[in-house]
Amino acid sequence: MRSISTREKILVVIIGAIIAWLLRRYVLRVGHFSNFGRKCGGENTSVGKRREKVRLVPRKVDLFVQKAQEQGAAATEMAGIVRLFPRRFELLGHVVVVKLNPGVAQEEFACYAKAFAESFSPRVVDVVLLDTEGITGELRLPKLVTLWAKEATLITMPRESLKYALKQFKEPSYILSEDLKQFEAYADSPTFTTHVENGIRYSFDVCKVMFCSGNGTERMHFATIEARDEVVVDMFAGIGYFTLPLAVFGFVKVIHALEKNATSAGFLKYNALQNRVGHLIRTYCGDNREVASELCGQCDRVLMGYIPSCTAFLPRAISFLKQSPHGDPVGTIHYHFLSDKKTAEETAKQHIRSELGEHVTSLMHIIALRTVKSYAPKIFHHVADIRFKAS
Repeated sequence: MRSISTREKILVVIIGAIIAWLLRRYVLRVGHFSNFGRKCGGENTSVGKRREKVRLVPRKVDLFVQKAQEQGAAATEMAGIVRLFPRRFELLGHVVVVKLNPGVAQEEFACYAKAFAESFSPRVVDVVLLDTEGITGELRLPKLVTLWAKEATLITMPRESLKYALKQFKEPSYILSEDLKQFEAYADSPTFTTHVENGIRYSFDVCKVMFCSGNGTERMHFATIEARDEVVVDMFAGIGYFTLPLAVFGFVKVIHALEKNATSAGFLKYNALQNRVGHLIRTYCGDNREVASELCGQCDRVLMGYIPSCTAFLPRAISFLKQSPHGDPVGTIHYHFLSDKKTAEETAKQHIRSELGEHVTSLMHIIALRTVKSYAPKIFHHVADIRFKAS
């Protein structure tokens, strides 16, 4: 009987994690399958009794209404309370970020922000934030307002996260003693949270840096890549969105993580520490066109995870790849870009051609093309895995 390879084992784990994540997301939004028993009948059988128990778990909006009533909302106000329940929210550790429904004012929802936090029970939510402007600027900074939070002394998750992270420190490591001192300051913020996804711990301050849940499938994809003994550079590392799963699961030699935002770079070091890959991730803070020039010609793989556009960075990306004896680039680039679905592959080729010329384009092979998420009407976020081979 054929033995199961390590890569196949990892793939099974990833598929299981995706299924668990989808079920958990459904339960968090609408409660357990509360209408199942009604559709199937059989209330006097043992199966019917089990279905009855399932129906006892309320929908999240019902919990919200219940908590609002406990806070003093009158029964006559219930229709208006239901209208306030956010259709869009993002749960990140002990923090939830909401976007208001159309026609709902900030002051209206703020009165019931605590009820919304308690509707996640038994999960503990300590802070409710309002997304006012989305992600803005080159550094992709969030614009958030605190609607409700527990007293600072009652918010324990940041300190528990710090305690866990510091226990993981081992030498040799790219994490320095001065980094450890900086990490201790993170726990002072009530919005410093830890989001666990596919076994990877992402810690960050929700009010200071972005975390896009919509990129979850791409982060999971990087947990399936085998980059054994490769030298990798991540040009837009952030807090480690793609660097961390590749370092944890990919058997890399080293990942050089470049990040312009000093705050994100600090969180990346913290995440490398708590995920026990501090010896594999070397962080550089600065513009990727100006730092880490010593890596040019030394890398097997380049990550370009930035939208709306990182086309102008392609010359720098190609310079990081190893070269053939004739000076041609050799290696793989993971290129993120925007396009409609029908012309995605041709768009990626056109970007390479316009920035790198016909000769380099003749060396490229798009070995995989993935659609990550919708970005705008008929425009999608894609990733092209581009391999360059010497002629």
